[in-house]
Amino acid sequence: RIALGRSRNSIFNVERVAQAADILLNRWPVATGQKHMVARKVCLAVLEGKKEVSAARAAFINAAIEADILVEPREVSIP
Repeated sequence: RIALGRSRNSIFNVERVAQAADILLNRWPVATGQKHMVARKVCLAVLEGKKEVSAARAAFINAAIEADILVEPREVSIP
């Protein structure tokens, strides 16, 4: 779950890679960030069938932690 919006009062349950990719590409609150860029690339690779869904999940969570929008913090490391 992530919090978006000006005051971060809109909570989203991200359940699919396509949804994660859309958020990363179109609604991410911070335009820069190393983990954000990694997550974008990983999600697109999953959609192309080149990576596993678990890689997208880990990358997305790390990007959300980097942007300080993760509602339920978890420790996940990028392999």
